[in-house]
Amino acid sequence: QPNAMGGREVEGMASLLAAHRDLGNPRHREEVRQFWGGKEINGEPGLTATEMFDALESGNEGHMDHLHQSHCEFAQCQKIEKALEKANFVIVQDISHNSETTKYADLLLPAAGWLEKEGTMTNSERRISYLPKVIDAPGEALPDAEILWRFAQMGYGGFDYNNVSEVYDEYCLMTKGTNIDISGLSHERLQKEGSFQWPVPSPEHKGTPRLFQDQKYFTANWEKYISIAPRNLYTNQKSQQPDFHWCFNTGRVRDQWHT
Repeated sequence: QPNAMGGREVEGMASLLAAHRDLGNPRHREEVRQFWGGKEINGEPGLTATEMFDALESGNEGHMDHLHQSHCEFAQCQKIEKALEKANFVIVQDISHNSETTKYADLLLPAAGWLEKEGTMTNSERRISYLPKVIDAPGEALPDAEILWRFAQMGYGGFDYNNVSEVYDEYCLMTKGTNIDISGLSHERLQKEGSFQWPVPSPEHKGTPRLFQDQKYFTANWEKYISIAPRNLYTNQKSQQPDFHWCFNTGRVRDQWHT
């Protein structure tokens, strides 16, 4: 399973900015710009994962920062392989040199596995836990966060981190005032007090076991939902017997991640 939740909460995606911010929202773009400084953020969404490979294959990639997907997630493997062959420069970061994408790499960066680095993990009930480093990474392998800040240090300022805890502190501060506010957390607090369910908006806050207790939801006008009486849409009206024993609905479309 890909890291869809991490994409929404932390790094942002083609149409999202960090901490549940909407790329199409001018106020959200300005919040991010002010936090990190720099130029105005373009409000046009970037290419989706499948569109990136389409653009590479057609030669219309323009300025493409990265392909943030493993290509084994897509059915059209031959198309993706041709697209990677056309790319001017392919960087692959992986914990194994035997993955399918490494043979297309111009530069291969050995990455540390999850037991070989420290960090945090959030589960489905919004519970953030601290994960300690257990063993050293082999050879030249580095944690992904350190790979990124070392790369950035070659051409940009503001990436002078000493450890991943400092990266997490910066991210927590960036969430302040959002609906995922965890400005009250840090690696130190997670190590001392255990896991927390977000939001955790202050150092004294104990976490939020249940959202929407005030029946206000994350919609444009904070509209409320109302419950309706359920009815079985899959029952034969004559026999009153179910036509189908199970009905599965993923709520996804073809190009979405978890279909």
